[in-house]
Amino acid sequence: MADTLVEVNQLKKYFTVKKGTIKTEVKAVDDVSFTINKGETLGLVGESGSGKTTLGRTIIQLEQPTAGSISYAGQHLTGLSFKGRKEIQKNMQIIFQDPYSSLNPSMTALQLVMEPLQLRMGRSEAAEHAANMLNSVGITGSDIHKYPREFSGGQRQRIGIARAVVVNPEFILCDEPISALDVSIQAQIINLLIDLQQELGLTYLFISHDLSMVRYISDRIAVMYLGKLVELGPTDRIFDNPLHAYTKKLLSAIPIPDPVKARTAFEQQEGQLAQIVPPDAGATEWLEAEPEHFVLKELENE
Repeated sequence: MADTLVEVNQLKKYFTVKKGTIKTEVKAVDDVSFTINKGETLGLVGESGSGKTTLGRTIIQLEQPTAGSISYAGQHLTGLSFKGRKEIQKNMQIIFQDPYSSLNPSMTALQLVMEPLQLRMGRSEAAEHAANMLNSVGITGSDIHKYPREFSGGQRQRIGIARAVVVNPEFILCDEPISALDVSIQAQIINLLIDLQQELGLTYLFISHDLSMVRYISDRIAVMYLGKLVELGPTDRIFDNPLHAYTKKLLSAIPIPDPVKARTAFEQQEGQLAQIVPPDAGATEWLEAEPEHFVLKELENE
C-alpha cells in the first residue's frame, strides 16, 4: 500500500471581494479532500478560475485555509506555529509558472541556486552543490555565471527547477511550469522533471492546462471545477472513461487534426455543456464509481 505524503481534508479557501459597498464571498477552494502518495505525480486540471493555483498555494502554506486541514507526512500543518510551519516547509518547494519574472535579474544562475543553501552550509560548499545541480539540469560551464536575461525561457525554467530541487525537498508544487514556454521546449522540461523524480524520489502536484502533458507525466489526475474536485482517478481511467460532464468537456476540447471528427466532437461538447451542473446547485455525493476512480455526482430528488 502506498505511503501518503500529503493529505487534504475538507479544505476551504474563501476570499472576500468588495465592489463599492457590496462584499461578496468567492469560494476559490470549497470542501476539497484528496491524498498524494510518496513518489507519485498528481495532475490537477481545470479551466482558469477553477481554483487550481489557490489549492496548490494553500497546501504549501503560501495561503492560509479558511477551514479544513492539511497534513504533511502525518503532521497537521493547520494550527502550527510560524516556526513549526517553516520547519515543515523546508520539505516543500514550488516551481513557478513564469520563468521570466520568478528569477532575480541581478543574480547569476549560480547565485540564484546558491541562495537557499547558504543558511545550511558554508559558501564554498554551497557553490559546489549549486554548480552540480545546475549541471544536472543542463546549465553547464561558464553559463552558470550568466544572468537570467542571457538565457532562453527553457533555460530559465531549468534554473528555477534547480533552485527548487537543490534543498532536497520531498514535495514540489509545479504551478503551470510549462505554460510560458515554446511547445518545442515543453517536452524537454517535462522529461527533466520525470528524470529528477526518478533520481531523487520527488513527489509532484502538477498543475497545468495542457492535458497531453498532464497525461504524460501524471500517475493520477484530479479535475477541478468552480472550487470543487469533480473527478479523481488513475490517468488512463480519466482519459478512457471520464464520468463527470465537466471532465468530458475538458477532454473534448483537445484539438483533433481531422476536420470531420473535430466537428463531431464540437457538437458533442455543446451537448455536454448543457449537462454540467454547478457543484453548489444541488445535493452532491463523492462516489467511487470503480476502484480508485471517484466522481462528484448530483443526487436525484426523491
